[in-house]
Amino acid sequence: MVQFTGYNWYAFGITHKHAAAQERQNFALSETQLEAYFREIFPQNECAGFIINTCNRTSFFLFGKHPENIEKKFVQESGHIDISEIGDRYIGKQAITYLFEVMAGLDSQILGDFEIVGQMKTAFDKSKTYGTALGIIEKVVNQAIYSSRRIKNETGLSGGTSSTSYAAVQFLKSTLPNFSCAKILVFGMGQIGKRTLDNLVAEKGNKNIFVANRSFSKSQKQAALHCVQALRWDEALNQIGQFDAIVSAVSAPQPVFTAEILANANTKCIVDLSIPFSVGENVQKELDIELANVDQLSIAISEQMEQRKKWVPRAYEIIREELDKFKEWELAVDAVPIIKELQRQLHEEWSSKHTDIEKIERISAKIEARLFERIRKNPKELKELQKQLNGRS
Repeated sequence: MVQFTGYNWYAFGITHKHAAAQERQNFALSETQLEAYFREIFPQNECAGFIINTCNRTSFFLFGKHPENIEKKFVQESGHIDISEIGDRYIGKQAITYLFEVMAGLDSQILGDFEIVGQMKTAFDKSKTYGTALGIIEKVVNQAIYSSRRIKNETGLSGGTSSTSYAAVQFLKSTLPNFSCAKILVFGMGQIGKRTLDNLVAEKGNKNIFVANRSFSKSQKQAALHCVQALRWDEALNQIGQFDAIVSAVSAPQPVFTAEILANANTKCIVDLSIPFSVGENVQKELDIELANVDQLSIAISEQMEQRKKWVPRAYEIIREELDKFKEWELAVDAVPIIKELQRQLHEEWSSKHTDIEKIERISAKIEARLFERIRKNPKELKELQKQLNGRS
């Protein structure tokens, strides 16, 4: 683009496609690491963008001059040499297309899982707080959100209720013989924790459901919304042995639940929705507790995916339509300064020869509309227009 000379779209990251949950947790970024990227690494490389850091992916969506340096740093910190060893890279138009695919749930571990939309919004909003979200990035994100909304409304790609949070509740239901009256703790009130709570209350009612979060106010808010009980973080850990099941959706660098903590607990099953894992490896080895992580939950609901796959071609049609709209917008943005400058020069010439200013303004407006239409139909017209402008200078 004219005002972003040397800038390029760039996306890379680690997802469920190339790395199992056990490996993905090694790439998850802490809040301190995220802040370092936004405050230091992005500006150093003249890049704007955002990072989505969830249980299924750690992905960078960038627009800037040296995004490859950011990728190199991320990869080297993980002990690898190239992103192709562990993940994916998309450059230019492919990066924009990839963003649309991710937002539509086409790249989700569970096909059509629209939980990703909320996660992407959260990731983008975080980048705005650090000042790394340019207007052009916000435009492409909003266009991708609109595209995903169309896909959700116009196709069956998200048909049924298959999502990670839904699968978590179904696992509890099939594992706990006394599910309807079981005492269940949902630990962590981020996006996935809240959605799991929604599904859990819808499935079993609000009896014997407890929520906990590092921020007690978040626990209280969700407890009030669902008429369940809120616990403080330490309080929940002290009472951990009383729960029949635990759904863990917390972000922590080290396991929160270990065999030592759960040694005398009545807990029968745990769903670990965290990356890095919040349940220690020794839990399943040493204790009689059923454990499921995000990868295992995805396998459990694969049957319904066959129906969703039938809608993939139509989803891509919608994405192409919305990508075309974004490209038209980009062209318009590119064309504005050129057309305005050409208008200014013509206006000066006409004003020196004619006195009817109102007529000049009408003609100028018509020329502007026709030029935009020409460029929309044929993008190459923009270069021709630039040549004309240079020839007049």
